[in-house]
Amino acid sequence: MYKGTTPRIRKVLYALIIAFALLGVRLVFVQMGAGKSLSDIASNQYRLAVSLFPKRGVIYDRNLKELAITINLNSIFAEPFRVKDKESASYKLANVLGVSRDEIYKKLCHEKGFVWLGRKVSPDTARAVRALDIKGIDFVKEPHRVYPNGIMASHVMGFTDTDNNGIEGLELKFDTYLKGAMGYRYAIRDAKQREVPAYEYKEIQPTDGDNLILTIDSMIQSIAERELENGFKKYHAKGACIIVMDPFTGDLLALANRPSYDPNNAKASSADFRRNRAICDFFEPGSSFKIVAASSLLEEKVVQPSDKFFCENGEYKWCGHTYHDHTPHGWLAFRDVIKLSSNIGTMKAAQKLGPDRLYKYIKKFGFGVKTGVELPGEVNGITTHPGTWSKLSLCSISMGQEVTVTALQLACAISVLANGGNLVKPRIVERIQDASGHVLQKFESKKPQRVISEEVAKEMRSILRGVVDSGTAKLAEVDGYFPGGKTGTAQKVEPNGVYSHSKFTASFIGFVPYDNPRLVIAVIMDEPRPMYYGGVVCAPVFKKVTAELMSYYKIWPKEKGKLEAKKNH
Repeated sequence: MYKGTTPRIRKVLYALIIAFALLGVRLVFVQMGAGKSLSDIASNQYRLAVSLFPKRGVIYDRNLKELAITINLNSIFAEPFRVKDKESASYKLANVLGVSRDEIYKKLCHEKGFVWLGRKVSPDTARAVRALDIKGIDFVKEPHRVYPNGIMASHVMGFTDTDNNGIEGLELKFDTYLKGAMGYRYAIRDAKQREVPAYEYKEIQPTDGDNLILTIDSMIQSIAERELENGFKKYHAKGACIIVMDPFTGDLLALANRPSYDPNNAKASSADFRRNRAICDFFEPGSSFKIVAASSLLEEKVVQPSDKFFCENGEYKWCGHTYHDHTPHGWLAFRDVIKLSSNIGTMKAAQKLGPDRLYKYIKKFGFGVKTGVELPGEVNGITTHPGTWSKLSLCSISMGQEVTVTALQLACAISVLANGGNLVKPRIVERIQDASGHVLQKFESKKPQRVISEEVAKEMRSILRGVVDSGTAKLAEVDGYFPGGKTGTAQKVEPNGVYSHSKFTASFIGFVPYDNPRLVIAVIMDEPRPMYYGGVVCAPVFKKVTAELMSYYKIWPKEKGKLEAKKNH
C-alpha cells in the first residue's frame, strides 16, 4: 500500500480486491459450469413448445362401420405469469368451468409456466371462456375418444383416459398401434409472451394411430345385446353374457355382457360393470359340459348311441355320495341320456371311459387353457390332472362339476361339433391398417386342431338336435332351422365349499342350422331368479337371436319332412 494511506482506506481497498476476486470466481463458474443451464433458463422464457396431438386410430367392425372414433375438443390452460388480476379471473372462470374459485386461484398463483384449467371441454364451455377475454388463458385442441354406439360392444372396445391412453379392452390391448405419436411445434415469444410466427424454427408433425378392423358385426352385436338385455332383466340375473361365433373360422361376430357401461363415461360405472365376463369369469358349467364326455365316449367307441343305461329312477348312490337327476328316469338309450340330461346315465357311461381318457378329451376340447383371443384379461379356467382326482371326481367332472370354464371356451367346444370335429382359435381382430389402408398386420385364422372324427361330430349334432326337438331345450326351437344344443344348470359353490341350493349358473350352447351349421351361440346367466334352468332362461335368448340372424343371413327355413328325409338318407 502507498505510504500515508489510512487504515480505513486500506480496509476499503482490501474489500474491493476481495469483491473483484469473488466476481471473477463467479464469472469463471458461470462461463465454465452453469453457463448452459442459465442460457436454457433465458431461452425458455422466449421459447414456446406447442404439443401437436395425434388422432387415435379408428376401430371398425367387419363391415367398416365405426365403433370408436376421435374428435377434437378444446382444452383450456393458463400461463399464470401472464394473468394480471388473478382474483378476478378466478371468479369469472369458476362460474363458467363449474369448479371452485379457490381451486382456480391456486392454479393461477402457481409458479409453473403452464397449468391446465379444463381438459376437452364442450364447445359451449370453450366459447364462454373465450368471451371472458382473459390474457394468459388460452386453448389447445386435444383428441377426444368417442364411442358412437354407446354401450354396444363396450366390453370389447374398452375405453381411454383423458390423456388418450387405452385402459381396458381392445383400447388397452392395441394401445401401441391406436395411440400414434405426439408431435411438437417450437416457436419464439416476444417480451409480452406473444408467439412470433416469423421466428418459428422447428415442427415435428404427429403420427396418427393405426386402425383396427374387427370380426364383430354391428348388426349381430346389436341383436345379441338387445335379447341378452331382455333375458337379463326378465330373470333378474346377477350377470350374463352371449357369444355369437363362426364355428369354422373362429370369428367372433358378437360378444356382450350384462351389466354393461357406457365407455363415453366410463368413470360413472363400477369395475364390476366393466368386467368382460365372457372371458374373465370362470364357473362350473354343469350339463353343458356333457358334450365332452359324450363325444369322448363315442370317439373311443366305449358306447354306442343305442346302448342302454339304467338311470336309477333319479337317485344313485356312489362311493358314499348320492347323485340325483332333475327328472327321474329308468332305462335310457345313451342318446336319450344326453337329450334328457341325465346325470346318473352320464356318470355311469363315464365310468366305462376312465379318468385318463376323459381328461385327454377335456384338454383336446380346449379347457384349462386360454383360447388366445385378442382381448386382455382372459383366464384359463380350472381342470385338474387325474392324479389329483378323488373317487367321485370322474362322475362329477363328466357332468360338469369339479371343473371351471369360461363362456368363450364353451363356444369353442360346441364349435367342434358344429364344424365337423375341429377346435378353432377364436379371433376378434381381423387386421390392423394405417390411415391409407395399408395392412400392417393380419390376424389369420389358425389351422384348426382335430378333436373328434367327422362321424362322431355328426352323431353328436344329431343327439343335440334331439335336445332341442324333444329334450331339455324345447324353448330354443326355431321353426324351419332345426338348431341343436345343450342346456346346463349348475349349482354355485358357497364360500364354505358346499353347493348352493339357491344360486345357479344357467347356460345354453347351440348351433344352427342343423344340417349346415353357420353359427354357434353361447348364452350364460349368473344367478337368474326365480327360474334358473338353462333350458328356461337361456334357450329363449338363443331362439330369438337365431330367428333374427337367419333372416339377416338370408337363410330360408326348411320343412321338417325334408330335413328328416335327408337325415334318413
